[in-house]
Amino acid sequence: MEQNSGEKRNCAIYYIPEAYESEQANIVGRQSAGAGFLEALTRHGGVEALLCLTTTEDFFQEFQRRIGRIGNAVPPCRWIKPGDLVGLSDAGCIFQPGPIIAESAWMRRYGDERAFSICGITHSVATERVVRGIRDFITAPIQPWDALICTSQAVRAATMRIVESWVDYLEARGFKVPPVPMRTAVIPLGVHLEQFERNAEREARGQALRQSLGLEEEDVAALYFGRLNFLSKAHPTPMFRACELAQRRLPAGRLHLLLAGQLSDPRTAAEFNAARRLFCPSVAVHWIDGADAEKAHDAWYAADFFLSLADNVQESFGLTPLEAMAASLPCIVSDWDGYRETVADGDTGFCIPTLMAPPCSGIALADDHARQAFDHFSYIGLIAQSTAVDIDRCAEAIERLANDRTLRRRMGEAGRRRAATHYDWRDVIAQYQALWRELAEIRATATALGPRDAGRQTVHPDYPDPFTLFSAHPSAALRDDSRLRLADLDARFVVADLRQGAMHLFARSTLLADDEIARVIAALEREPRAVTEILALLKASDRPKVLRTLLWLYKFGVVSLAS
Repeated sequence: MEQNSGEKRNCAIYYIPEAYESEQANIVGRQSAGAGFLEALTRHGGVEALLCLTTTEDFFQEFQRRIGRIGNAVPPCRWIKPGDLVGLSDAGCIFQPGPIIAESAWMRRYGDERAFSICGITHSVATERVVRGIRDFITAPIQPWDALICTSQAVRAATMRIVESWVDYLEARGFKVPPVPMRTAVIPLGVHLEQFERNAEREARGQALRQSLGLEEEDVAALYFGRLNFLSKAHPTPMFRACELAQRRLPAGRLHLLLAGQLSDPRTAAEFNAARRLFCPSVAVHWIDGADAEKAHDAWYAADFFLSLADNVQESFGLTPLEAMAASLPCIVSDWDGYRETVADGDTGFCIPTLMAPPCSGIALADDHARQAFDHFSYIGLIAQSTAVDIDRCAEAIERLANDRTLRRRMGEAGRRRAATHYDWRDVIAQYQALWRELAEIRATATALGPRDAGRQTVHPDYPDPFTLFSAHPSAALRDDSRLRLADLDARFVVADLRQGAMHLFARSTLLADDEIARVIAALEREPRAVTEILALLKASDRPKVLRTLLWLYKFGVVSLAS
């Protein structure tokens, strides 16, 4: 049931609990983003019901519990099962919490391909599974009324390069590859501003945390917030070195570094501590356990500015700079992927230049990864080893903010305004809904690409019609002009006997009903008949089922070909 352009568009939320998790240990950005989206649609989407597309009742109940935790005045939840094409048509759109949407496109071919749109979203595009999912855009039945939301221009460019590399390969082998028809819309992730707004209570908790860590009033605290993992997020040594260089230009003991997050394992913890001792000996470094959600949140109000030198291709957008700006903190970030789009250099903070090895420098790395010489995390960690952030420029930015309280306040206020103007989840969810409205309009008018001919084609070429695939195996195929007769005068009794054996009824669900089989036998008792005549007797039944049943009767000697 379509909605007009003045109404809030809804979607069927493809729900896998793990993709919307925000409360467990060691969560990653895509999970925080999924949880943020779900809360935003619930609170600001203005929809009459939340439509949960999921495979099991247990998952649906988990969805209801998660929605219930958002608040009291939430829309009711409705379960849509994957095969419910009518329910999906009423929803108008599937929202998937990642870019792998080909499976839904194939599923849609079981019905009307114009019935609903599919909308995915990018997070990391560095894993083999995601790369293959993007590759599948070329061959899957993606339509012009489908879309991929790219959270940053940088990740959109990476997505397009994956597609282009496959097009180059296929064209080199002589294939003509049309453009992928789906929309690629750049829409950022959002932040719930009220969760980070400074107030007297939060300021007091921040001051209490500062005091517990031994910070004096004139001390300045830089905050890194996020995963503490040098393989998949950010190598800490450039940050440690930049802080050390800045401290040498500041009064002794002035600069403190707060690391709020979780160390994934003892080995990583040991490496971080060793790097801190070697490269940041003059700066007091404080570890704040990210598993303590309350204390970690207090860190936003204990800090004077935010510092994150992401250097990993696993990153595609970056939520923490948004959260920092929402908490009125100036930001020092690497000029990297989505960071450069969220932090306004010189206004809400500083973007520190990055340098990477040039194109074609990683062919050997990629080839080794393809033959499984190392795992995914080692692969992205190796790429990061040849990705650099300008340590001197970072040190200058740290020194500048540490020395200028007025600048910190001005940039923090500008950051809060920028977060409110560009990244408030209520506005971001409205952009999603505007895209879904646009897809509905395209669905009403655009020409379908490669629509399925249900009488000639299966849903998926990987699962071809067996009687076409193996048509060279038999002596011949049953034809419309083939004439059939009863091969046994006791045909009714033979069929009754066949029904007593499971091995004869193995295909029962794919054959005519018993009463229709009786009609075929009754007609053949009078005289032999052509297949076309038998088909005419059974107008309510589909042709393939009739043909399969006639062969079943032939197989067990009930009928035979008439000369």
